[in-house]
Amino acid sequence: MKFTIRKEELNDIIVAILGLSLAFMFAFFCNFLNYNVSCFEHPVMIIIYYLIAMLGVVTAFFGHEMMHKYVAMRNGYYAEFRKWDLGLLISIITGMIGFVFAFPGATMIYGWLDKKTDGLVSIAGPVYNLVLGLFFIGISFISKVLFLNEILFFLGQINIWISMFNMLPIPPLDGSKVLRWNVTVWAIVFAIAIGLAVKFVFLI
Repeated sequence: MKFTIRKEELNDIIVAILGLSLAFMFAFFCNFLNYNVSCFEHPVMIIIYYLIAMLGVVTAFFGHEMMHKYVAMRNGYYAEFRKWDLGLLISIITGMIGFVFAFPGATMIYGWLDKKTDGLVSIAGPVYNLVLGLFFIGISFISKVLFLNEILFFLGQINIWISMFNMLPIPPLDGSKVLRWNVTVWAIVFAIAIGLAVKFVFLI
């Protein structure tokens, strides 16, 4: 099936990106538990942080959802992303306190999927995020350009966070569908995501 994005789907994607970018801007730069003077006293910094967060959301969230869509359509299913307004609001509110519960919407797949196909479609997004997250973090360690290494590290953090969050075995998250298909595959990917999150997101 040909990969296409309709205007309605594109509109939903744009709204989700704008809202989720706000959530991650709060969580990583301007949340009220980790007071950042540059956020609240210098409006220009809010714009800069928002644009950096948006770059992270585009690479992590948009890429994640498009991987679901691509794998589904490769298997002969029609798929479209649909935003969830309440979920976006939850994402923004939790971001304000420094911990994003990312529920901006989901890629809806039309038709009945067997466990294996559902598992493969579901795991495509988190694996994409892990690979991209490691790539960004790896490049950040060798970058000598001032501030660029911090942006690259942040992009890696967002990708790893989204992978770990989505691999939680809680319906309707990806992890629940992967677990239903193959316990071993779920356990391996989830363990890697947790390990990377502890190291690079929580910095423990």
